[in-house]
Amino acid sequence: MASSLSLEILDLRHFAAPMLRPVLEAESLIWRERLNWDYLASAKLLLQYLDSRSLPGYVAVDGGKVAGYIFCVYEDAKAVIGDVFALPDGFPGEMGMPGVGREVEESLLHRLLELLLHSPGVDRIESQLLLHKDGSHSEVFRQAGFEVYRRLYMSRNLGGRPIAADLSSLPSGLELRPWHDQDLHGAGKLIAEAYRDHPDSRINDQYRSVHGSQRFLQNIVRFPGCGVFAPQASHVIVDLATREPVALLLGSRVSAQCGHVTQVCVHPAYRRRGLARLLLQLAGERFQRMGVEELTLTVTEANCRAVELYEAEGYEVAHSFNAAVWVRPGTAR
Repeated sequence: MASSLSLEILDLRHFAAPMLRPVLEAESLIWRERLNWDYLASAKLLLQYLDSRSLPGYVAVDGGKVAGYIFCVYEDAKAVIGDVFALPDGFPGEMGMPGVGREVEESLLHRLLELLLHSPGVDRIESQLLLHKDGSHSEVFRQAGFEVYRRLYMSRNLGGRPIAADLSSLPSGLELRPWHDQDLHGAGKLIAEAYRDHPDSRINDQYRSVHGSQRFLQNIVRFPGCGVFAPQASHVIVDLATREPVALLLGSRVSAQCGHVTQVCVHPAYRRRGLARLLLQLAGERFQRMGVEELTLTVTEANCRAVELYEAEGYEVAHSFNAAVWVRPGTAR
């Protein structure tokens, strides 16, 4: 029970990787169970940062044993809460996080938020805790002055009959081709335009600038945080007159059985032409050829048109979670 806890909340940088490995292994099992996501690559990267003693955050210790952890990363005047996790009750027999586990996580959140909210160099805090069910910690964030958004984790079964993208539906004057590394700059411009005044630009401020969008794309393509980049399933649509990308979809493989759409967007001037639908169909076709059984994506619930499109393409809500954003009063939102 919660009353039996005697937690110590200590600096994460005082802990070497082996001390957190059992907790990360437990977390990896829950990522697999809940999201069909192989978290081991992310866990290995996190362990490397732990060994360097450079990752800001806290560890919860109960009775001399590590019970949970939380960490963040700094990007200029912004802090991003990367993860919070505590061993669930009854682990490994149960996959839920009620009771003690939840209390440990909230203790860690309170401590980190206290630090960040009182750090004069931090003007913005973002959090997207994908693993945690919608509402799990939303009250902690709201009480701290955050705006909280509901996001959907949607899944499409790729089993059954083969998927065939209708390439003939591509409008004239446009070219569909695979993603190239040289597309990074043009794709950054596209994302900044596509997300102008979009709900997701309130959640992730990287979408608001070309530079921020390029950083976001580099993280997708080069690092394992969103799975292993899948170039076979990643495509851009280019305007032949300007040679600029006007739509794109990037995919990654998050487990042997599951692919994930990490980004799909269309320039505002090219919407309502079926480009996103075509890219989604093509991604489904390519992932299916790779032997993937499930394809997933995330979307903000308020983005009604996107949700309708995904549902029409066979995606169903498998999980929901929260994004939370805090902006220091008096600074630009």
